[in-house]
Amino acid sequence: MAFLENLGRKVGEAAQAVSKKSGELVEIAKLNVNINSEEDKIQKLFNEIGKVIYEKYATTGEVENEVKELCESITEHENNIKALKEKIMQIKGTKQCINCGAEMERDQLYCSKCGTKNEVAQAAPAADTPAAEAKTVVCPSCNTQLPAEASFCTNCGTKIE
Repeated sequence: MAFLENLGRKVGEAAQAVSKKSGELVEIAKLNVNINSEEDKIQKLFNEIGKVIYEKYATTGEVENEVKELCESITEHENNIKALKEKIMQIKGTKQCINCGAEMERDQLYCSKCGTKNEVAQAAPAADTPAAEAKTVVCPSCNTQLPAEASFCTNCGTKIE
């Protein structure tokens, strides 16, 4: 009987983990849709800038204030995209390397792609689900487990051969 109760508990936990992960995926998908929408708005504004500049050039040869307003709108949309991408990284528990822009775990001190020290390690959100096991390598200097594709140790910064 204890076996069945244990099995039922494990199935319930697995179902909760799958539910949480699917909720995260749905949230990421929504944010990606918003990013695409913002990028479309930027493209339309770029087209409008071109049209305004050309019409002004064709009639008077002058351009200035008409373009400024459109450029400010583009900057606003770019800021929206940046905020949406940050939300995605928060959901995934990642951050961007300050040097190369590679996506890395929030608690890593060194980028596994370029080896740059990212001064402040950002704590990852508490994860209720175990991460999928991937092939790993061990840092020869500090014995930290690293993804197989790592070029540098995320703990001590040692180059991985």
